Amino acid sequence: MNVERQQLWPTTIFNYKLENLDNESIKSEILEREKRGWGFQFNPVQGGGWQSNKSLLGGVDSYATSLESLRKKMLASVNKILSEIYIDDANISLINSWANIAREGQCTMPHIHEEASWSAVYYVTPTDDATLYLKDPRTQEAMDASHRFLKQPYSNVIGKRPFDTGEVILFPSWLEHGVAPSTKNTTRISIACNFLIHGNR
Repeated sequence: MNVERQQLWPTTIFNYKLENLDNESIKSEILEREKRGWGFQFNPVQGGGWQSNKSLLGGVDSYATSLESLRKKMLASVNKILSEIYIDDANISLINSWANIAREGQCTMPHIHEEASWSAVYYVTPTDDATLYLKDPRTQEAMDASHRFLKQPYSNVIGKRPFDTGEVILFPSWLEHGVAPSTKNTTRISIACNFLIHGNR
């Protein structure tokens, strides 16, 4: 039987790895910021965990050489990837960035980044038990509960585990996402970045 399959309205997600970064220094810088209270602690209802100020890369907090190296590589990689899918008049700017720390039992609640065009997560430490999930943005899928039986890549929730140190996932900021609770006694550290696409005018 000859069956033609079409993928309509695809959601593009990029996954790659940044090399030659001093992740131990980046980790130390973030843990020091947590120790000094340069951020805020979520309460358990919000998932727990700690988040730094939103100027980690490129702001006044970005004095560390390791963080500046990450900023340059992250911006260069995102520009290279997104320049292939946008017109020449589109500019790509890093508008904010912050560190996330999660320990056993802590998670990131589902959310979107409404102020941005694209969002990225950089993994400072490996995550061998914490699933990043990305939810189907089409609200109509909630009408049919059978989607929970779908196999990948047809499922409305896509999860990936594990992520390696230095790995990046880049996705549209309007895509609802979250991180499942860690079940191990480890410290999970990542850096989130928001990018805005705008014209030359």
